[in-house]
Amino acid sequence: MRFSRNIIAFAATILAAEAQINGFNSGSTKTDGSVKVQSDFEAEFRAMQNLPDASCFNAVRLFTSIQGGTPNTPISAINAAINTNTKILLGLWASAGEAIVQNEIQAVLSAVDQYKSSFTDLVVGISVGSEDLYRDSSIAVQQGNTLPGVGPTVLVDYIGQVRKALANTALSSKGIGHVDTWTSWVNGTDSPVIGAVDWIGVDAYPYFENTLDNPVDNGKSLLSSALSKVNAVASGKPVWITETGWPTSGKTENKAVPSIANAKTYWDDVFCTVSGTMNIFWYILDDAGSSPSFGIVPSIGAAPYFDLTCPAGSSGANTCGSGNTTSSSSSASASASASSSVASATAPGTTAATETASVVQTPASGYVSGTAVPVNPSSSAATVAPYPVSSGAAGSAAPSGYAPSGTGAA
Repeated sequence: MRFSRNIIAFAATILAAEAQINGFNSGSTKTDGSVKVQSDFEAEFRAMQNLPDASCFNAVRLFTSIQGGTPNTPISAINAAINTNTKILLGLWASAGEAIVQNEIQAVLSAVDQYKSSFTDLVVGISVGSEDLYRDSSIAVQQGNTLPGVGPTVLVDYIGQVRKALANTALSSKGIGHVDTWTSWVNGTDSPVIGAVDWIGVDAYPYFENTLDNPVDNGKSLLSSALSKVNAVASGKPVWITETGWPTSGKTENKAVPSIANAKTYWDDVFCTVSGTMNIFWYILDDAGSSPSFGIVPSIGAAPYFDLTCPAGSSGANTCGSGNTTSSSSSASASASASSSVASATAPGTTAATETASVVQTPASGYVSGTAVPVNPSSSAATVAPYPVSSGAAGSAAPSGYAPSGTGAA
């Protein structure tokens, strides 16, 4: 037990020394359900790195380490990242049972053996699972979710398995975390997961908080409230924003209206405030055909829907405007400071989010927008399954498929 605590403390120290990260989420399939191959990932990563007026992006968050259509072959995004010098927040899917977790671990170990330091030097962290606690919660069930999740006891066990498997590899110093909705992190029954990880990944979408006063002008305040609540229970561990964004098109959620103008407002208010103060992975570069659609470009390589230039004087203007991705600190205190920074200059009378008032209804990872298509590991074909829309988001669709092939997971 003491050895495990020492490993966690060491990993947290490494995390504190890392530069701040600006990245995008990257699914394992396209919006039509087809599996991404290396050339797809390379084109995506290069497009990210060459965004006009936003030269600070050089990292991607993956949801699985397994290449679609295979049992446990390393995802081709890894080789694409090596070829484009793109940093990786590695993901292992955790809601499809023990066998899939073992396949995820094997894929990572195979990548270490195959690519060695060319791969391991690019890894900025390892995420075991994505929104598993939320999907396992009673709130998710009340909202109509039928997609599989796991509880804290199982998730802590999986985290321990990953930590043990990587202990004697070049990834042993990389911080291991978990990604979930902010409401899951502040749920006391899920607190054992906080004790098991080195960093905490938060998925938060004010757009989906449709029981609150959620016009885009309040998006900054709602996100700040979520981050503050997570920092309050984080035991001093770094908090990362692993998913957030505002759709350019789709269904209106209470007062949250999807539009290009509102997506630009949210970008200025949130990304440009947070960039350089804490790690952030935006959702998403391209999800053409999705509804709602969060992509900032209509297709890979195309010009963005809106000007990505951050307002003068903002943190993002300093980091993205100069092309730098570094900052003086990435400690847990920086995360807390970022929460305060996001809260500044919010609209008077803004309603703060509360744990009981609303659940952050993030897009369900692992399914293709409009069809909820998980990828089958035994073939390149996709199996269509209905996407159970939550009670507050009727008509919305899930984003690009992330689940490892054949799991049927979200």
